[in-house]
This record gives sequence, C-alpha cells and structure tokens, in this order.
Amino acid sequence: MFRRLFITTVLVASTAGIASAQTPVTFVMRDGQRISGNMTYKGGAEYTLNGVDYPSGLVALIAFVPGDPSPAEVSRIPTVDNNPSEHERHVFVTRDGNMIWGKLYKFSPDGSVITFDQREGGRPDVAASNMARIYINPAAARAVYGSNFAGLNSSAAVGTSGANVRIPGNQQWVSTGFTVRRGETLHFSATGEVMWSPDAADLATAAGARTGRHSAQPPVGAAPGGALVARVDNGKPFLIGNQGSVRMPANGQLYLGINDDILGDNTGDFYVTISR
Repeated sequence: MFRRLFITTVLVASTAGIASAQTPVTFVMRDGQRISGNMTYKGGAEYTLNGVDYPSGLVALIAFVPGDPSPAEVSRIPTVDNNPSEHERHVFVTRDGNMIWGKLYKFSPDGSVITFDQREGGRPDVAASNMARIYINPAAARAVYGSNFAGLNSSAAVGTSGANVRIPGNQQWVSTGFTVRRGETLHFSATGEVMWSPDAADLATAAGARTGRHSAQPPVGAAPGGALVARVDNGKPFLIGNQGSVRMPANGQLYLGINDDILGDNTGDFYVTISR
C-alpha cells in the first residue's frame, strides 16, 4: 500500500511539473497578429503556444519580454531573408541589448533553454530568461515593425514646432516638411543605425561610421560615411550628425539624408525628431 501510494504521488507530481514547465512568450506573426501564452517545443520546425502548433514560417518573431523593439533595433534587422550562410538565418537579442546573428537549433521541451549555432561558430545554450527576442523571419519582422513607423516620413505630423522623420539608409534625400529660415536654430535628436556598405564594419549612427571611415564622394566630404546630413532646397549639404542643435544656412525646404555616394547597398534607418 505504501509503495503504491508513493508511486502514484510521484506520477502526479511529475505530471504537474511537466504541465507547469512552460515559457510565457508572445508570437508576432507575419501578418502582424500578436498571440501570447505559454510555449512548449516538440521538435522540428513548429512551435507550440497554448497547445496549438505554429509552423516557423508563419512566425516573424518570438518575444520573451513585453513591448515592441526600439526603432534602433529594428533598423539593424536585415530587410531581406537572404543569408549567405546557414549560420546567419536568425537574429537573437538578449535582455541586455546584445544582438547575435546565428541559426536556431532547438528549444528545450518547456521552451526555457534556447540552443543555437552562432555565426562565429559554437552552439551555446541560453536560458530564455536571458533572451528578449528571437527574429525567426527577420525580414518579415522588420516589415511588421516598420509599419509602426510608416508615418515617419515627409508627410508625418509636421507642425510649426516639430516633426518626426524616418530617413531610410538607401535614400539620399528625404523632405522633412520643414520650411526653415536662415540663421534659425533647429534641434535634432536621432536614433537608429545604417549599414552604409556591405562591409559589416560599416555600421553608422547619426554621427557617422564608428570606424571613422569615409565614403569616396559623399555629400559632405569632411564627415564620416553614413552620417546624418542635411541640405536646404538644393543648397550645399551640411552635417547634422549628433550635434544636437544646428543653425540653418539658408531659407527654404529642409531635407535630410545619408552621407554616402552609393546608397543601393545600404540598409537600416535613422529616426529623427526635429524641433524649433
């Protein structure tokens, strides 16, 4: 009797442990739908949420923390699922903001441990509690979140005192909707990053390439490659960068752009808030 009771107790406890061993996440689907719940993993290319299996091809992103990624993070996500290596299929973002390129290998059955192949080699196990997001289909995720910023362009909320403008890395000049006066000072606050060449080292913030490297024939020759630059109407381009406040050199329409001479291979965006 004691032995039978003991075995029954162990089985109940084990079953309860399996039922409760789940990882809370949100699936962001390719169509933008958000589905939250507890994830488990049976193996293969399907992820199970609340007991329902979802093929990996339908999932754009798996979020382990609440909230959407920042525009700066989204700007670094590839625009096309065209990976030169099997080890660069997915993008992993840790809770401390580190971004890792690699390929998802598997989850543990309860979803609490993530195993992936790193671009640089190696197959580490990472606790889901240390992960913020996994971009399962990076280009699809970028499209979903990019729609959140679709209004940040030349027609976006431009008022007498301020505007928010998205500057695509592959577009030379974008109208801000601002008409400026010579001598007035505008304040610029920019986030985001731009890859201004196929070279992985050529990552630029608004201040320009982190390496300090210059493009061959950019609009502003003295400024680093990929920097945020401006012009008024068709006047001489000038640096905005991370200066904060910049005095306008002429009267007319203000345009912002990327300090690069070949833009077709660029990716990423700057998100600029302008105020008087």
